[in-house]
Amino acid sequence: MKKLLQLFLAALFFSAAVFSGNTAALAAEQRAECGIVEGFYGRPWTEAERRAMLHFMGAHGMSLYVYAPKDDPYHREKWREPYPLQEMLALKRLAAEARAAGVEIVFAVSPGIDLRFSGWAGEADFQMLMRKLESVHVLGIRRFAVFFDDIEHKDGAEQARFLNRVNEEVLTRHLTEKPLLVVPTEYFLRDMKDGNRAKAYTREFAARLDKDIIVLFTGAEVVPEGISAEDMMDAERLYGRSLGVWWNYPVTDYLPGKLALGPVQGLDEVTAQRAPVFLMNPMEKPYLSRIALATGAAWLSSPSSYDAEAAWREAIYAQYGSLAADMELFALHSRRMEKNWAHTGALDAPALKAQMDAFWRKAEHGESAKKEADVLAHEFARLKQAAKRLEEKLPLEISAECLPQIKLLASYAEAGETVLAMEKVRREGNVAQETALYEKIREIPTAGQEKDEPRISEQVLADFIAKAKIWHDRGKEIGRVPLSHDFAKRMTAGAGSVP
Repeated sequence: MKKLLQLFLAALFFSAAVFSGNTAALAAEQRAECGIVEGFYGRPWTEAERRAMLHFMGAHGMSLYVYAPKDDPYHREKWREPYPLQEMLALKRLAAEARAAGVEIVFAVSPGIDLRFSGWAGEADFQMLMRKLESVHVLGIRRFAVFFDDIEHKDGAEQARFLNRVNEEVLTRHLTEKPLLVVPTEYFLRDMKDGNRAKAYTREFAARLDKDIIVLFTGAEVVPEGISAEDMMDAERLYGRSLGVWWNYPVTDYLPGKLALGPVQGLDEVTAQRAPVFLMNPMEKPYLSRIALATGAAWLSSPSSYDAEAAWREAIYAQYGSLAADMELFALHSRRMEKNWAHTGALDAPALKAQMDAFWRKAEHGESAKKEADVLAHEFARLKQAAKRLEEKLPLEISAECLPQIKLLASYAEAGETVLAMEKVRREGNVAQETALYEKIREIPTAGQEKDEPRISEQVLADFIAKAKIWHDRGKEIGRVPLSHDFAKRMTAGAGSVP
């Protein structure tokens, strides 16, 4: 009786922690499983890349690797079909490698694009899915996931019934001892609700889904700035359970020309305390993904004391050795991810941005900006040197992931030096020389690149050069007199912003 009472009180304590906001109590009871989900659109990783990543994960305390590459046809479009023999053998080797690295593989299937739920067709699809899971179980995989993200079908009740049956079946057949991981079709908060009320899909899905199944969500948006305590508790309110996190950084499949080389940030401590699972979605580029992934693991291990910038530098210096200082400079200009619906990551080179703003405040009024120009000239030289060393000395597997961006960084730094020279000769009244210098930067791409084209430092270096182009063109129009207040406002707004 005493033992039963103890168990009851422990359960009551945990429940109160979850729903009262007592995060300290919850932290003592729970810590999220940490890992990655290879869940991006684009070229799936190779076997060698996955095996190397598994050992990196193990060394950084990450325990879950979710296999879910969107462009693996047997994961999504051809989900009913078994993997070809060679790919089955590769999965078997991967499972063995994962065990050696202390990492658990979660095999995911995304059947939602054409899954049938009722009648003989529905039964046939259920059995096909079970055969798929059984086929990888014999390879040594003991955990599974079913994803319904990015599809048109939105019947929450049907999906929940299907998932409940799959979950019961994999447990009954002893394919696993752990419940499913799932991603619903409405997987971010803004899409889950209308005002404060859950939409019909989320309401039905949440109400009917077995409570032991772990649901993943991405936060308030698909790619949000962060996840607040309010976001976590709002998600819990909608689902009546704790939700796991699918964190979309450092993934870049929505803007593949940019590299996400910053730290994981913006996650409230409560996220670590409440979420049963924390998964980071990496880039198509596995080696460069390691910077952000290492910081995410560091955050989860000690969220209350986590310093994003310090963890970022530590990750770079641990991974790049003698090239760390150069890699830090390069990565500093490739952290922020911005698109009309995506906003995440630390700012690119904020200190340099402030120095550039100080330069333009003087240059745009025809004042001497020599002091500011000297500071910028020193930084541009450092960037050129760093780019040169990285291009020459980075290991081939890493260089292959970032060479276009390294070259663009060097091009921007050289163009920045040209801008400083333009400002100097304008003050000297040498119109011909300024025009000649302008021709050197005129074709440098600073805005409007296609999403696959290389990008770096859009709001800093690219913006600086774009402003110089406007400054020169406007100077011709107004006869080399100081800029108008209206034009100064245009420049301050960010002439080089990339949509």
